Amino acid sequence: MSRTSIPLFKIPLKRIEGFLSDKIIFRDAKAKTPRPNLELKRDNTNEPQIVVWGKFLIKHEYYIPKKDGELFVDVTNDKNLIHRKGNIVPGAMTVSKIILPLEILFADMEISSVNIKFTSSAFYDTKTCSLFLWQFINNNHVQIEVRTYQQNNIIANTIILGRQRALNKQIQEVDELLVNKTCFAKVEAYFKSLGIRSDSYFEKEKYKDYTYPLAYIASLPSAEIVNQLSGQGGMINVLRMDFGNYQRIPITGDKGPEVKLARAKKRNSFNKILTEVAEGLVTYYKGLAIVNPIAKFHNSSEPVVGTINKLIHKQDKTKTALGHKEA
Repeated sequence: MSRTSIPLFKIPLKRIEGFLSDKIIFRDAKAKTPRPNLELKRDNTNEPQIVVWGKFLIKHEYYIPKKDGELFVDVTNDKNLIHRKGNIVPGAMTVSKIILPLEILFADMEISSVNIKFTSSAFYDTKTCSLFLWQFINNNHVQIEVRTYQQNNIIANTIILGRQRALNKQIQEVDELLVNKTCFAKVEAYFKSLGIRSDSYFEKEKYKDYTYPLAYIASLPSAEIVNQLSGQGGMINVLRMDFGNYQRIPITGDKGPEVKLARAKKRNSFNKILTEVAEGLVTYYKGLAIVNPIAKFHNSSEPVVGTINKLIHKQDKTKTALGHKEA
């Protein structure tokens, strides 16, 4: 794609300050050429910003302490034992660490879909690294390929599709007086569990954004699938979310977003689960989850708890064998 006369995105560096302990690095293969894809400039208030002209790479490094994982599953109501009795990071937490940085750093981008395939479990208190490769399909649409590593092993492969917000598109503003304080506090706890300041999302350039982050929405199906499966089973292999026309859910409802599930045609090797996220009478987003064989729906005769206990024991042994060697 040829370089445009107008930057594709502008990233105020102050947004990076919201990541309290994470390390975020921007890389540009054309950095030392006359026409780099990333440039450091000042905005009209003399604040530093990164101006994006073409494809680039982001490296995001972080650790997840177990106490933060426990807070995360409290917020999302995930009852899977392996995140408390075991040492395994919730898959939905990995999803959040992939989507949320994009929502914060690129507030002018509309994420239309997310497709994540998990290839391995992540452990608490272990260095994790996500590499975001940005490819601009045209001047309006972007594809982001993300690979997430731990202990030099890939734990997730992700494809994210997005687009620039139209300049004339009306911004959805929510009156602060209408915000459900209980739901808002839950979202703030969600940010705390991820080690990210909530104001880095809520405080937009000219207004306060009282809507649910898409990363928060994408974290809910995992917990609901566990809740509707027998015992404590439920290991998601694939998660797809279609955000369609990008209509955000305001934090104003009585109960917050609700996840509706329906199992597709029954299979012996895996469960294919269709998901919908609604608030009140309005359905906002649709998705799909592929769940591995140990996860069975209610009324199943398979003793899932025993399987999970074996998995916890196996992962603890693996963790001991690997030690704490960083990637």
